Amino acid sequence: MNKMLRLSFLTILPFLLAACGYVREKNQQFGEGDTVLQGSYWMLLSLQDQQFKDNPETRTAYLRFEEGSDDLKGFTGCNRLMGKYRLSNGSIQLTNLSSSRAMCPIIEQENMLMDVLAKTDTYRISGEVLTLYAQNEAVATFRAGAEPTIPDTR
Repeated sequence: MNKMLRLSFLTILPFLLAACGYVREKNQQFGEGDTVLQGSYWMLLSLQDQQFKDNPETRTAYLRFEEGSDDLKGFTGCNRLMGKYRLSNGSIQLTNLSSSRAMCPIIEQENMLMDVLAKTDTYRISGEVLTLYAQNEAVATFRAGAEPTIPDTR
């Protein structure tokens, strides 16, 4: 009986150790209590060291990485944003970026956001803050938030 118990334990041990390694690897990318990238609304806080406050003429810019697909959706502050994303071990690639083209009092912010997103290559989540990086330099920060209401830009 003891021999059978030992054999069972030794058979299960490699699986337990592998599971511990997987959890440790995941926790290095996401700390305990961190918001998940996909399915969350990420509100723009800063862009290339410039802080952004809500503007009464516009709405808050945000990103949403759709779950179950590779769709990126969002809002630039004036226009809807769309594109594709691909994740791989902490790296991120944003492609096919485009936006609607309504008249915009903050077009410089929109253009800067689109440029930054196109250059983004990695990301990190700490708590409810998402930081995007381009060549190891932080280029944008976002905070997780509730689904925003955006004006109809058709």
